[in-house]
Amino acid sequence: MITVYYKSGNAQWKYELEQSEYEYIIKNVLEDQPDLQEMFDDSLEILRDVSAMDEDEMEEDDQIDQTIAIAYLWHYFNVIAEGDDRIQGDLVLVEDEDGTGVTILPAAALEEEDEE
Repeated sequence: MITVYYKSGNAQWKYELEQSEYEYIIKNVLEDQPDLQEMFDDSLEILRDVSAMDEDEMEEDDQIDQTIAIAYLWHYFNVIAEGDDRIQGDLVLVEDEDGTGVTILPAAALEEEDEE
């Protein structure tokens, strides 16, 4: 199971994806040979847009886009990113207060802070 947490202002959500669903999505995404940076930027934009919606506002296309974005971002930080950008395991995305960007952290780092 992969998990991505998202926080924007007071709103928070947790998105879980089965390993088999993640693998299926990533296989199909990578077969299209997307521009990896563009896909990264688009995925963040999708999550920022979807996080601003109420659950009853979300249409099926929004849910599909959200699922693909979650899978790609997890894949990006666990497989594609190199050096200090690499994250092993689940992610936490925190939208900047001014709405200009998103900070991405390993979920394990936040769990360690909670234990202190």
